[in-house]
This record gives sequence, C-alpha cells and structure tokens, in this order.
Amino acid sequence: MENMSYEALVDLITKEVTRIVNENKSELGAMSAKPAALLAGKKEDLPVFAVEKFRFDDISAYEGDIEPYEALFISEISFAELADCALGRDSSKLPCAFIKALLSGKDVYLLEKGLPHKAYERKLENRNFYSLFETYVNSLRSFGVNIIKEQWHGKNLDRNAIEDNTVDKVITERLARELCEASADGYVKLRQGTVITPSAKDVFNHSEVKVEFVN
Repeated sequence: MENMSYEALVDLITKEVTRIVNENKSELGAMSAKPAALLAGKKEDLPVFAVEKFRFDDISAYEGDIEPYEALFISEISFAELADCALGRDSSKLPCAFIKALLSGKDVYLLEKGLPHKAYERKLENRNFYSLFETYVNSLRSFGVNIIKEQWHGKNLDRNAIEDNTVDKVITERLARELCEASADGYVKLRQGTVITPSAKDVFNHSEVKVEFVN
C-alpha cells in the first residue's frame, strides 16, 4: 500500500465502491421481487416461510388500500382488535385491513402467541370469560384465517406449524360438532388440559366419536 500510486489507489477504491453498490442493487432487486405483505406486530416473531416469501410493510403505513398486499400477517393483536376483527368492526387500521383482506380473498395469518388472552391460559380463573376470546378466535378460524401455532417440540415456527383444527384449548358446542363431523376414524384427539364446555360434553356424549387426550 505504501508504494501504491495515487492513481492506483483511486482505481482500487472505485472498484470496491462499485462492487458494494452492485451487491446492494442485487439485494434490493431480490427484495423488490418478493410480493408485499402487511404486518401487524414484530417481524422477528414471524415463521421462516413468511420472511422468505414476502417483503413487509408495517400496519402503521396502511392507508385503507389492501390491493398492493398479497397477505396480512398478525403477530400482535389487542383485546379490542381481536373482538373487532371477529365482529367485522373497522374501528382501527388492523381490523380495517383484516376485513378488506378477507373480503378480497387474501391470505390472513395470525400467530397464536400474539393473542392477548393466551397469557392467562395457565391460570383460567374465569373460564367462561376466557372462552369468550376463544370464541372470537374460532370465528376467525371459520372465516379462513390461518392460525399459526408454536410447534409442540420446540419454539421454531415453520410452514408446518399451521394449526390442526382437531386440537384446541377451549372446546365450545359448535367446535365439538365440527370436530365430530370432521372425524374420519371415529376419534377426536385433544391436548391434556383442554377445557370442554358442558354443552360440548353433551355433543361428544351423544356422538359416535371417542375423545382421546394426548400430551
């Protein structure tokens, strides 16, 4: 370097700057080629398949037009937003985007860990009130929302973590009927600790299916 001429040094620096600029252009080009998705919550909480497939705009940038987005991902949602989404009330940006995404036939993904009432599921001091929020979740599920769960064997989320509807935390009468109708082998498998409402127990007791609890 000490013996390098001024012209050679300038040439070396120019080549290095050009290389870095071209690399950044390639990265930006690959990013822009990804379809856009709208995100409510933290990107770092998303499953790998989502990050690999989409580029994300934060929900704060949403101005009412859902068409530029191929999907909506929700990794955080408040109690009010959960209720408003389930009831079709466009009271704020997230419920508004949610309603328009579903009506436009776009994919909607909701991370189970982002549901606010899940922080209280181990206590369940008031099961009836807790089940109200599970009813909202069941409504979202019936609308076609993809609920993404943490895998049973670990904390990593991937494309295989989209929930199996045969497993839930609170089984209502309607969900019990759906599980019975969907059972192809005469069995319904539920996690240990699943709450079954009295009306749901009646459905199971009067059906031909056998309920099994798994760890």
